[in-house]
Amino acid sequence: MIKLIPDWAINYDEYLDSIRNRNLWFIHIRYAAVLMLVAIILISIYVLKLDFTQIQIRALLLVTLVILLYNILLHRTRSYLNWSKLKFNPLHFSLVQIVLDLIALTFVVHFTGTIETPLYMLYIFHMIIGSLILPQRVILSIAFILVVSFTGVVLGEYYSVIPHYHIAEIHIAEFAQNFNFIITSLCIFIFTIFTTVGITSRIAKRLYRREQELKESLEKIDELEITKQTYIMGVVHEIKSPIVASQSIIELIKNGYLGEINKNVKNKLERVIKRNEEALNLINNILRISKLKLIDEFSIEKIDIKKIIEKIIEQKSDSIRDSNLSIEINADGYENVMIDGDKMLFELIFSNVIGNAVKYSNKNGKILIELENFENKIKIEVSDNGIGIPQNEIKMIFRQFYRASNLRTKKIDGSGLGLALVKEIVNRFNGEITIVSPANIGDDKNPGTTVSIILPITQS
Repeated sequence: MIKLIPDWAINYDEYLDSIRNRNLWFIHIRYAAVLMLVAIILISIYVLKLDFTQIQIRALLLVTLVILLYNILLHRTRSYLNWSKLKFNPLHFSLVQIVLDLIALTFVVHFTGTIETPLYMLYIFHMIIGSLILPQRVILSIAFILVVSFTGVVLGEYYSVIPHYHIAEIHIAEFAQNFNFIITSLCIFIFTIFTTVGITSRIAKRLYRREQELKESLEKIDELEITKQTYIMGVVHEIKSPIVASQSIIELIKNGYLGEINKNVKNKLERVIKRNEEALNLINNILRISKLKLIDEFSIEKIDIKKIIEKIIEQKSDSIRDSNLSIEINADGYENVMIDGDKMLFELIFSNVIGNAVKYSNKNGKILIELENFENKIKIEVSDNGIGIPQNEIKMIFRQFYRASNLRTKKIDGSGLGLALVKEIVNRFNGEITIVSPANIGDDKNPGTTVSIILPITQS
């Protein structure tokens, strides 16, 4: 078996995949070529009134039928072939197609005038295709055989060894008997064929090599990303330990286990505890993002989104009471369906989204949560009438550590990691998330924000 796969592509599966796809593409084009060939024959006979002999008509129709039959055979057998890099592979399949097409084209060219017909220029088209797929040495060998064969047919007709089929309606004189015309045409044809093969093969090889280099670069970037995330997790985890330890000590002092403290000191300690909790939340979010980037696998179980939302609301009940917020859950378009997902990650999604709605709502504000299931998907919208997001900043809101400009003036604390984490999780579960401001329950003074999440009910 001829070795067709270049050494640099032995372990490059994407290269063979692209060749396999192109093979199918060529099969589809060949069906169109058959229809076009039939149309050309019919138009030539009945519209252009070309004086074809019975032999020409039968030969052209027979060639067309043969092309159709071997194309159907190639199409059928393609799915059952056992590809092997070292034996029969997609490149061999491409070689078979190109050889069959060149033989069929040679018959078409011969029966339509050979050196007189413009159809022989289609050889160049086949050489371009072959140069894009086959190694240069192989396509050059094919080009050499093609040039020798075509020259042999032309000279055979000139010396009357092979019958020449002249079409008087196209060419008044029989150029196949004009030696100067033959030599000139053959020289131009040979030059064009080899120049085309040389240039196209070189360009194709460079493109494949660049594509492979790009793939290797991406793999290196992925490896560096894994190293970076692992390093971040290690460092951040070490930072977390002393904060947790200091939090425990501060709790002991605040609760009076080490002696009575006055009210001012207690208030200061409570502020320290709150700051520590914010720092821990920031650290936990960084750890979660790093884990998501490192681990593609997650648990899939049947969960109830509505129950998760109710649980999150219960967890944030103190903050909701402090701000005197009203929360309404509208589930008119929602049936209590169970969705495939990771319970912990989904709790993280709605903890961030609902937490933001609570944090960025003004006193006596309103939060509306709407659930709807349709077309094997669930849509969850969380709307508030809080401070909202400036229009020109919505597209940047999912960036890590990005915080809207109006939050700085309000002096509302946050890390800017919550929504980045939410988007990461939603994407992992093949969902969609969009943010709109002003919200559907907002007004000019309190525009608010609507976060819309669409999740598939089932996961493959």
